[in-house]
Amino acid sequence: MKRLLSAAAALVMAATAAGCGHREGYESFVIPVQGGSTLKPVDDCYMETNYQGVAPTKEKVKETFASSDGLCRIDVMESYYDVTLDYEKGTPKEVGAAYAETLLLACPEYHEICEPYIYENIKAEFSNLNGDYSSLKNRAEVFYEALDEEYRQELDGLTEKIKGDSEGFVEDGILSRDEVILMQFIPDALRGTACSAISADGAATASGERITCRLLEWILGSENQICRCHSVVHMKNGSKSFVSVSYLGFMTILTAVNREGLMLGELDVGSRKMVKYTCEDKKSYTYGMRYALENFGTAREAAGYLAANADSYPYCVNVLATDRNEALIAELSVTEEDGETVIRDSSTKLKNGIEWDDPNYVCAVNAFASDGNSDFFTGSKDNTIRWNRYNELFCGQKGLTLDRFKELMTCEKSSDKLILIRSEGLVHMVIADYSTGTLQAVFTGTEGVIDSPEFIDLGSWK
Repeated sequence: MKRLLSAAAALVMAATAAGCGHREGYESFVIPVQGGSTLKPVDDCYMETNYQGVAPTKEKVKETFASSDGLCRIDVMESYYDVTLDYEKGTPKEVGAAYAETLLLACPEYHEICEPYIYENIKAEFSNLNGDYSSLKNRAEVFYEALDEEYRQELDGLTEKIKGDSEGFVEDGILSRDEVILMQFIPDALRGTACSAISADGAATASGERITCRLLEWILGSENQICRCHSVVHMKNGSKSFVSVSYLGFMTILTAVNREGLMLGELDVGSRKMVKYTCEDKKSYTYGMRYALENFGTAREAAGYLAANADSYPYCVNVLATDRNEALIAELSVTEEDGETVIRDSSTKLKNGIEWDDPNYVCAVNAFASDGNSDFFTGSKDNTIRWNRYNELFCGQKGLTLDRFKELMTCEKSSDKLILIRSEGLVHMVIADYSTGTLQAVFTGTEGVIDSPEFIDLGSWK
């Protein structure tokens, strides 16, 4: 053994003498020139915004268009289209057709805006289709066939009137029937990007009434073209009436409030990578949300309905459900491998490593947060940073006015390179003020997300 050790020592000495691994100390080491540190205090991420006493803007009507049968009216506002659809005087198919007729009058460039946008969404999710869109057509048709008859009739009326002289999936600047149908199911067939939401109960607000805010973040398009199609749609249908904040020609739900104050908004979660996507025997969760808005009056009822149908949906998703009295996050899991379906409220125990410091606020990002549920925080700095940012900004706030709420939601510098609550993909921010029963919104314009944005008065949801 001693001979072996001696031999090894000799080899090391020889290698050192030959220069392998040779060290002469630090005398000859030169410190490389470096730029200044890019690190900065967290406070530098914020700026002062002032909405105290600043009333939201009530936009003026620039032009008004109506369908020949009077079932659709579109007021062209300065930053959005205000749409009224009258289901009390026409069938779903007639209303769908009236909407198509009128939106083409109000927005003649609609095909040129939306057709490229659809393909940008496709290519963002699927880079290897090589022009073969048959799988996506199948997905859209599965969801279409699974719709209730009245929803199918509505889409039939819409597509028959809106489609141009084009068939199938062809990038020609003309919307076909297949492309319009797929557009309705982007969240179900293609998925979205990032969203978030926060709701403050009456114990935290100055009015003693709830304030709920929901941010939709999506692909804006290479030229931010979807920002030319913001819409507020008033579905006039008796007890089934609701207001939907969306984009022009989109019949299902992104953010909406019904006449009883039930507010719903979906936040994409996705599925675990080992769970293969399937649309067979599945149905649209966004149309599930629409059904809930039309048939339920409370957050608990709506969340319960969606939870009961969770395994019928194609992707895992969080659904914000609030009303005057309650704020819930329906964590909808598709399979056991994906996680567990849970209706989370402010008292629900959160998973290890996730902190929330104030039960008067309920928050959601693109991750399940309930204890024991699937972990979409670990490895996702986006979810973790946004969750912690909401916690830092809102938890502990008391006597919160609506103006101060808006200041907190917009206090991040849009030029900052850190992950932001209002990312560069922000489509809209909608705030429901339960003390007045009214909505306010920020609509991102074609210039992109800006500091200190203007809040638009969208009126009452009743």
